[in-house]
Amino acid sequence: MGTVCVRSSSLQKTQHSPMIFDNTSEVFINVNTSGVAYGHELLWKANTTGTNYEESAVTYAGGIAYIGSCATHGAGHDKIFAVNTTSGEIIWSKFTGPGYVGPIIDGDVVYIGSCTHGYDPGNEYMYAFDRFTGEQLWKTPIYGGIAESIQYDGQKIYFCSGFYETKMYALNKVDGSINWIYPTGFEVCPNKPMLKDNSVFGAFWDNYNVGKMYRINATTGHELWNVSLSAGPWDNSITADGQGRIFLAIYYDNTMNAYNENDGHLLWTYHLHGGPLSFNAYHNERVFISDTQGYVYALTASTGQLLWETKVGSICDISSPTLSGGLLFIGTRDGPNGAFYALNESTGLILWQYPIGASVTAPPSIVNGMMFCGSDGWNMYAFDVGSGGGDWLLHRYDSWNTAYSPVGLTHWEYVQTACTSRQGTISCVITNTYDHLVSAITLHLPFPAYWYTETGEPLKENSDNYTLDSLSSGGDQTLLISQEPIFQVTIIRPENGIYVRNAKILPFFTSLVFGAIDIEATIQQVNTSQVDRFEFYIDNELKAIDTEPPYSWQWNIRSFGAHLVKVVGYSHEDSAADELKAWKIL
Repeated sequence: MGTVCVRSSSLQKTQHSPMIFDNTSEVFINVNTSGVAYGHELLWKANTTGTNYEESAVTYAGGIAYIGSCATHGAGHDKIFAVNTTSGEIIWSKFTGPGYVGPIIDGDVVYIGSCTHGYDPGNEYMYAFDRFTGEQLWKTPIYGGIAESIQYDGQKIYFCSGFYETKMYALNKVDGSINWIYPTGFEVCPNKPMLKDNSVFGAFWDNYNVGKMYRINATTGHELWNVSLSAGPWDNSITADGQGRIFLAIYYDNTMNAYNENDGHLLWTYHLHGGPLSFNAYHNERVFISDTQGYVYALTASTGQLLWETKVGSICDISSPTLSGGLLFIGTRDGPNGAFYALNESTGLILWQYPIGASVTAPPSIVNGMMFCGSDGWNMYAFDVGSGGGDWLLHRYDSWNTAYSPVGLTHWEYVQTACTSRQGTISCVITNTYDHLVSAITLHLPFPAYWYTETGEPLKENSDNYTLDSLSSGGDQTLLISQEPIFQVTIIRPENGIYVRNAKILPFFTSLVFGAIDIEATIQQVNTSQVDRFEFYIDNELKAIDTEPPYSWQWNIRSFGAHLVKVVGYSHEDSAADELKAWKIL
C-alpha cells in the first residue's frame, strides 16, 4: 500500500510531515490510494520467478518479460523465465544453471549466461533461446562463467568471463561459435562491459587493490589501451556520455570515477559514503550512482561535482539508478523494510515509496509505461508508471549503459490532491489522470476533522480519514474539510453587555437586557441557500421560526430573571445550535 505526501501549493509530493490546519495555503495531507500514488500502480507480482537473492534485471519485448533466477547465493531456480506482462503468468521457463546475468533480447532470440562464482568453472555456459517458445538454440561453454551482462551488435555478442584467468569474448550470434577471445591475465571480472564505437570496454581485478580497465577492438579483439585502476571494481558498469568521457564506480575504494575515452586517463574521482555495488547511469550531463550505505548520488559528468545525495535506505545493492520521464527508480536491500523508490532526477527528492517486505537487489527496468523488477522475496513485480514508448531490450540499457530512455515514459499518470486553505476550511480537489477508474482512494489527516462535499453536504464527521469509493479516468472530486463543523450556528446578539431599548450601552460580564431586544444569529455554511430555517427558544420553549436571512426574532415578552436563549439552525438533515444565558428585566 503506497503512501505519499502532497503539498497543496506546489502540487508536488514532499517529505515533510503534515501540518495542523491553519489559515495558510501550506496544507499537507497524506494520500493513500492502495498502491496508486503519483506514477505507480502495482499491476501484478509473479511468485516463483525469483530467488532469495535476485540480481537479474528484467528485459522486455512484445508483451513478454524475461528474468533469470539463480542459486549462486542460496536457494533459487537456476532458470530463465518468460512472463506474460498482462497477467504475470509464466509462459515458459528453461534451466540455465546457476548465474546472475540479466538476459538480453535480439529479435526473436533471448541470450543469457550462467556463472557459479568460481565454484564449478567447468559447468558454465552462454545460452540462446527462442524467446517465444523457450527452445534452446545453442549453448557454448564459458570457463569461469559470464560476468553481469552481455552486449551485442549486428553479428556478435560480447561479454567478459567472471572468474579464473578472465577473458573478453566475442561470439557469433547465430550458432554461439567463438569469434575472438582476449585474455586479460586477471582473476575476476564481475562487472558490466560497454560496447561503443566498435570497441568493448571491460574492467578486471586480481585483489582488492589491483584493477585494470581495457578497451578492445570489437572486430579484431585487439587491445586499444588499458589503464590501471585505483582499486578493484565489483558489480559495477562502464557508462559513456558521448562527449569523450566514460564512467566507472569502484567498490573497493568507495569511488565514482570518470576517464578519458580515448586513452583511459583519469579525469576526476568522487568519494562516496560506502562501496558502490550498483551500476551507474548517465543522463542530461549527470552521472548517477548508489552505494551500500543506502545513498543515491547525482554528479556533474564533466567535473564530478556533487549535485545532490539522498539516503533511501540502509543498503543499495545491485539495484541501480534507472531513469525515465524525469524520475530515478531504485530499490533497497533492507530485508523486511525493502522497497521500491522513485526520486526526482533533478533534486533527489523522494516522490514515492512502495514497500514489499523483502530486499530489492535487482535493477529496475522501464518499458512501455511499465516498471519491472525482481525481488529477494521470490517475486517479480510489474508497476504501471505511465503511458509511453520505448524499446529497452539490453538489460535495461542501451549499448552505452546509460540506463535512460528518452521515450520510455512520455507522461506520468497519478492520483493527486490540490488543496487550499481559507478561513479554517480546506478545499481539496482529488484528480485521477490514470486511463482507468481508480478505487478506494483514502485521504488521511493527522487529526480528526469534518468532511463535506463541495456544496457542503456532510460526508463524515470527527474522523482523520475519508475514502472515495472510486474516481473515473480523468475525473476529479472536491472535498471540503474542517476541524469544526462547517454548519455552525452562532448567536451574535445579545453578547455580554448591558442593553437598554435594544441598544448596547455598556460592556458587562453577562447579558443584561432592559426591555425588548432583537435576538440575532448567523451561520457558517458553504452554501447558505441550503439553510431551511432558524428556530428561537426561550427556556427550551419554541417562540419563533425564521426562514430568511438575516435570522432574528424580537424578544419583547416582559419578565424578570435569568433565561436560557437558544437558536437552532436546520439544513436538510443537518442541524446546529447555540445558546447563552441572559438576564431580562421588563
